[in-house]
Amino acid sequence: MCALGHILEAAGLATVLIGLIPQHVERMRPPRALLVPFELGRPMGTPGDPAFQHRVLNVLLALVARTDAPVIEWFTEPAATGTVNDAPWACPVSFPPLPTDDGAALTAILAEIDLLEPWHDRAMLTRGSTAVGASGVDIRSSARYLAGFLEASWPEPLPALSTADGFKLAAEDLKLYYLEAAAAQPGGSSRVMGDWFWDGTQGGALLKRLAGELVHTPDPLLDTYVRHTLVPETRQTRH
Repeated sequence: MCALGHILEAAGLATVLIGLIPQHVERMRPPRALLVPFELGRPMGTPGDPAFQHRVLNVLLALVARTDAPVIEWFTEPAATGTVNDAPWACPVSFPPLPTDDGAALTAILAEIDLLEPWHDRAMLTRGSTAVGASGVDIRSSARYLAGFLEASWPEPLPALSTADGFKLAAEDLKLYYLEAAAAQPGGSSRVMGDWFWDGTQGGALLKRLAGELVHTPDPLLDTYVRHTLVPETRQTRH
């Protein structure tokens, strides 16, 4: 979208975009952009809060009149933590406390996958499809593959994929498996399920740990993904 903004501006059309990944926007320098501190997929903030979303839109559209391009500004007001749509789960999934050693952590992830399997099967039956599987391997193999990046010697790349692409797709498969299974449960909003995945599962804990330990990888594509996309800004642990 940053590149498209430059193309449209060259044709005489004023543009403004909303950005969720600051590093991308700051590097490409679109003509006008509003950076927001929200989760990916929620450029206007928490669902179900139209008054807040109108405030975001008003700030965004006000940038159209700016002629001192490039203009990049931050929307600093935090989104609400709950909405009328944040219905409680009727049958929330819960797991034992998270283990601390690597071997037990992988065992715990595989145990979580086993517990979620009936719910994921139900989700597939209800929806008729699943977004899991882009990595080309089953979900347990994806978990083992990702855990292998915590070892001194990384695992062999997945078939027909580069290291960076295999890592990215395996990570997306793992996250989607949990969230698709959770969505099959009665009630619960996307925010509640996001909190559950990132703060209450060993699967989420693994992705956050990988984001912390792989930031200096020599693979530039993997480094970019780990730094900017693997874990949402709002879920990253700050030290």
